[in-house]
Amino acid sequence: MIAEGVYYPQRKLARKEATMAAMTQDVRELFETAENMVLCTASADGTPNGAAIGMKTVIDEETIYISDQFFKKTLANLKENQKVAVAFWTGHDAFQIHGTARYVNEGDEFAVQKEMVDAKFASMGLPIKAKGGCFIHVDAVYQMAAGPTAGEQLA
Repeated sequence: MIAEGVYYPQRKLARKEATMAAMTQDVRELFETAENMVLCTASADGTPNGAAIGMKTVIDEETIYISDQFFKKTLANLKENQKVAVAFWTGHDAFQIHGTARYVNEGDEFAVQKEMVDAKFASMGLPIKAKGGCFIHVDAVYQMAAGPTAGEQLA
């Protein structure tokens, strides 16, 4: 709960005027380093699901990748509805990305991501392997940190 009268500083970001939703450097950096991240999906009938995320990367200003090791409800939802939200935060810095997901579990682009994810798990001494993943096209970026600009669309 946020104490009344307490202001939590937010990263200052310029509002994008263009129609493409490109992540700023601040958003990309926090995405890569965020201590907390949730991928939100919904089934065709609107039943929501949130999945904690650990393995992820920024592909470019308009694309992120989230690796699938354990998706169950998430994968079922993605088959029915590709619209997603990704909330991520560390301390008082927080953003939300709305996007369109494309699930992959074969092909060259998946092989590149799988190799990196599997290597990260191996370096931690964990026998976990990527079974798939989502390339998410960024449709919009929102400020999620507490304060007067919370909920503002940034891109």
